[in-house]
Amino acid sequence: LRSKGANLHVAHIAFIAAEAMAEAEQVGFLGVARIQDQAILATCFDKTAINEEKKGFEGAFGAILEHATMAYPGWKDKADCRDCDGMIYALADAQALCIVVVGVREASTFPERVAMQLLREFSEKVRNSQGDEVLMQAKPRSLSGNLNKIMKDTMRTYNDVGAHDKTTEVREKVDSLKGIMQDNVKKILETHVTLESLENSSSSMSSQANKFLRQSVDLRRQIQFRNLKIKAIFGTCVGGVVLYIAMPFLNF
Repeated sequence: LRSKGANLHVAHIAFIAAEAMAEAEQVGFLGVARIQDQAILATCFDKTAINEEKKGFEGAFGAILEHATMAYPGWKDKADCRDCDGMIYALADAQALCIVVVGVREASTFPERVAMQLLREFSEKVRNSQGDEVLMQAKPRSLSGNLNKIMKDTMRTYNDVGAHDKTTEVREKVDSLKGIMQDNVKKILETHVTLESLENSSSSMSSQANKFLRQSVDLRRQIQFRNLKIKAIFGTCVGGVVLYIAMPFLNF
């Protein structure tokens, strides 16, 4: 009977764990750590997280902290959760004072761009609520209480991946359209410069054509004047010869 009761107890625990996993939300973990001394300042787990998940997320958090010693503003990293099927994403804040991390249960259904959006918002909330001085002087795990509401609200908000993913997609499309518009404006400006260059070249060619035309008219007049001079000289010579031949007859 004892054996049967023990088996029923184990089966009941397994059923509860399976039910908890089925009801588990996408975001299972949030954390904040100081880069300078790698002190973990605050952590928060989803209420359905089991011990194996907690150990897995904390282990992945520790692995990321080992890589974060030379983190710079906007530094990013990620690590697999060995004891679960999840993934940890990390982001350094704008001052490279702290890194914030998020643990997701299903990386395949939680896009990295959404995780990074979550971390950017979470980092701003942490800094605005605590301030740089507190973050620099806080003792390890001393801010879990202060940040508990912020972390739970952030986890609850981002459990609806679809809504945030659509927002991110729209934002990316807007950024892409901005890039296309900037390229088009650049091309228009380049075309305008090209048109101005063509206009200047056309003006220069027109000026040269006018100059050539004036020179042609002057040359034509010079040729006509020279021809008149030649004809006048030729006529004078002919007249002189005729007069010379006619003079004996005139004397007679």
